[in-house]
Amino acid sequence: MNDIFIGYSRSDSAIAERLVQRFQQEGWQVFIDRKTPVGRKWHKEIERELHAARAVVVLWSAASRDSDFVLEEAEYGKRKDILFPAFIERVECPYGFGRIQTADLMGWNHQMEHAGLVQLLASLRVHLNGIGTEPLHSAAPTQPVLKPGQTFRDPLQSGGEGPLLTVIPAGRFVMGSPENEPGRSDDEGPQHEVIIAQPFALGVYAVTFTEYDRFCSATGRKTPDDNDWGRENRPVINVSWHDAQAYRGWLNEQTGQSYRLPSEAEWEYACRAGTQTPFYTGERINSEQANFGKAHGRTLPVGSFPSNKFGLYDMHGNVWEWAQDCWHESYQNAPVDGSAWLEANGGACDRRVVRGGSWNYYPQYLRSAIRLWFLTDVAYLNLGFRIARDF
Repeated sequence: MNDIFIGYSRSDSAIAERLVQRFQQEGWQVFIDRKTPVGRKWHKEIERELHAARAVVVLWSAASRDSDFVLEEAEYGKRKDILFPAFIERVECPYGFGRIQTADLMGWNHQMEHAGLVQLLASLRVHLNGIGTEPLHSAAPTQPVLKPGQTFRDPLQSGGEGPLLTVIPAGRFVMGSPENEPGRSDDEGPQHEVIIAQPFALGVYAVTFTEYDRFCSATGRKTPDDNDWGRENRPVINVSWHDAQAYRGWLNEQTGQSYRLPSEAEWEYACRAGTQTPFYTGERINSEQANFGKAHGRTLPVGSFPSNKFGLYDMHGNVWEWAQDCWHESYQNAPVDGSAWLEANGGACDRRVVRGGSWNYYPQYLRSAIRLWFLTDVAYLNLGFRIARDF
């Protein structure tokens, strides 16, 4: 049985073949009508494969929307609730399909970070792989499937809610910086492709004093100093890597979920949000886009500047953010699946990676690829963290 049936016009075969290759990289079996086997009746073969498929991907173009064959295939997918349409040309949606969410693949040509492809793959992973759903017959109540870009909070057993999270879509990106990027360090290479195979959740903001102080109050832990800058919705500072681990452990107990620090790869993927420029703002960054260069002399409340395309705030500047990874001097032999690099061999696990720059650092230290380290027991006035969660 094939996982995916692709409905398309023969004039769109080039993009259809590229999609086949991409789907196969996910491990899915794909049927595409190239040539009917000898001894088979054409329409019977199509019908058999269509009825056996678990998902129908239809590519809308000027040619396909006028094809009775493609419309029939799309109608079957719609009737079975397994239709995943995508625009490959700027055309009107065929009558009867306008209310179905449709991915935008216009302009896609093998780009790993193309937003429409990321959206389509994420939806197919939910449908075909069960990501974000509970198993049938589970004793636990079924949770709603959360879509990329959707925000949510987990309730705490002691009352109130946890940090605001957003769903980061699965995808792939090139990690690190090119050798000609201004301000680059050797530890940002070699560049390598990383595949984030499953969606995950990440804090919309860095953890705030309000959120961290609640944890301290509940556990009897000493609250960190705010340097007389104010608490509440400013990012918590003066917290070590071990402090961040203690907070995420408490969240797990309070919510029954799997909270953790993001891996270095997840952090950069989420920061870039589909970009490959030095900053998610482009080639440069200015004081209207982030808190850096001692312009304000302190941290600012989270969300003081525009978000990136994933809906994440302050990924550049304000506070350095702890990652899970041990420090390594380069990406030689680094994981390519988005997981944290925890092997001490060739690295140092008493030092952990920090990302993003801070209020008292200058632009070259705010780039998406920048990486530094601190000792795990260090707590400083420009060190905070952002929390991640598995589904």
